[in-house]
Amino acid sequence: MKICILSCSALADEMAKHAKTVLEAVCKKNRPELTFCHWQPSQEETESGVPSRETVDLCRTSDAVLFCLERSGVCDKNYLELLRLKLGLFGSMRPVRIFPSLSSCSTVKDPMASGMNCLLVQEEWSDDLLPEQGEKVINGDLCGYDVLLANSQTAQLTAQTAFHAAMKRRKKLICADLCEKMSSASLRRRVINLAASDFPEIELTRLSAAQICTRLVSAPGSFDVVLADPLLGNLLFSGATAITGVPNLQCAACFGYGKQGLYYNAAPLLQSGENEDSTCPVAVILAMAMALRHSLNLEKEAQCIEKAVEKVLSLGRTADIHQLSLPVVSASVFTAYIAQTAAEYIASAG
Repeated sequence: MKICILSCSALADEMAKHAKTVLEAVCKKNRPELTFCHWQPSQEETESGVPSRETVDLCRTSDAVLFCLERSGVCDKNYLELLRLKLGLFGSMRPVRIFPSLSSCSTVKDPMASGMNCLLVQEEWSDDLLPEQGEKVINGDLCGYDVLLANSQTAQLTAQTAFHAAMKRRKKLICADLCEKMSSASLRRRVINLAASDFPEIELTRLSAAQICTRLVSAPGSFDVVLADPLLGNLLFSGATAITGVPNLQCAACFGYGKQGLYYNAAPLLQSGENEDSTCPVAVILAMAMALRHSLNLEKEAQCIEKAVEKVLSLGRTADIHQLSLPVVSASVFTAYIAQTAAEYIASAG
């Protein structure tokens, strides 16, 4: 088993080191077969902003890729999208969680909000889904039109991923489309129905776009796994992360045909002149936990990391998510506490 850590800047390198520290604490003793490499793009790759053949080959030979997403520079969203396409990854999984100690940050002041812990699954948006668009005159009026495609194969694999994820959680799955009358939405619903027959334990609920948006605001803690089309999925994730009040602590992943995945921090790292040790590494650490769960099938290790993050967030914070009632610690100390706590959890779990 091999994890490739891809980072480009000094801040991203620090985040990668924090994730590596936690990974070693949890897996070094019980998982000697787990290896990882820390890779930085070459200067030529940095200048072009395009993943090189060497980078892509290294990622392809790894079971999981941990990517430190940045707001600017080579490892930005454009680079992430190109790497995703080169690796043949077509779907995304994006967990959204409000930790109890951070419930005061939520924009929804409701007891249900503090229990928000859901997973949004969708096919990733790409230009291939919109192969034709233009303008034409209809009944004397100039109208714009777009042709939206739905691929039955990728829709099926995305649905299966959502059902498998629900089996590891609370066995509840909500499906929703932006517009139910579209043929692409009808195809996805048929595919989901076929996939549901293989998962009788899953409680499947269908909601309209209006219903799911209302529920997201009124009862965000009631969601478990949500399977949405590419358009609605992006809107839901933006809204859900805004509700948490701490979008910089959320992570995300891209998946494809096999177990390999590309895991990253959902909110890009923002380079500044401030001390790099004041930036919270939780998003990258949780992305690592996702990699252990979904690509390496190490559920116990992933749970221990997540429990450790939750506990340490209630004890102290880094400067960027500081709360007056808790002490401020450096990112290095924060990570050390998570690593120690996660190691204790894994030891007690046997």
